[in-house]
Amino acid sequence: MPRQPAGDRLVLVAAPEAVGCTRTFIAARLRSWGVMEALDETLLVASELVTNAVRAAGSVAVQLRVAGPSLYVEVWDNMPGVPEVKCLEADAEGGRGLHLVEALATRWGICHPQSGGKVVWAELPLPAHTALLSPEAASEELADAVLLERLLDSLRGR
Repeated sequence: MPRQPAGDRLVLVAAPEAVGCTRTFIAARLRSWGVMEALDETLLVASELVTNAVRAAGSVAVQLRVAGPSLYVEVWDNMPGVPEVKCLEADAEGGRGLHLVEALATRWGICHPQSGGKVVWAELPLPAHTALLSPEAASEELADAVLLERLLDSLRGR
C-alpha cells in the first residue's frame, strides 16, 4: 500500500519560546505520521538546531520531511554564519549541541539556499516499517522541492 508523502514546516520568531514550540510541533507531526519511535532523538536534535538558530537570527523555520527510511530535520535561519563544532573542556557549560547532533544523526550538514540565510539539517534513521515514501518517490519529492526553490528564486529576481 503506497503511503502519502510526509513533510511539514513551522515558521517562528527567534525567541527562547521557539524551542518549546518546535518540540510541540514535532511531537504532533510524528504522532500523526505514526513514527513515534523516532520521537526522542528527533526532539533532541531539533532542540539543539533551533537553539543555535535562535541565538543567531531573527527568523527561524523548522521543516520535517520523511524520505524513504530517513527523517530530515531542517532548520533555516536568516543569518549566513555557520555553526561550528567546538572542542569541549570538561567543565564547559555549553557547546555540546552539535556534538549531540553528530552522535544521533546519520549525517548532518549546512546549505545556503539562494533565497538567503542557511539551513542546518540532520538525517535521522527510521525503522524500516515506518518509511512513508519509497526511495523513488523520495527522490522525486526532493527534485520537486529543488525545482520549486529555483522557480521561486527566479521569480524573486535572484
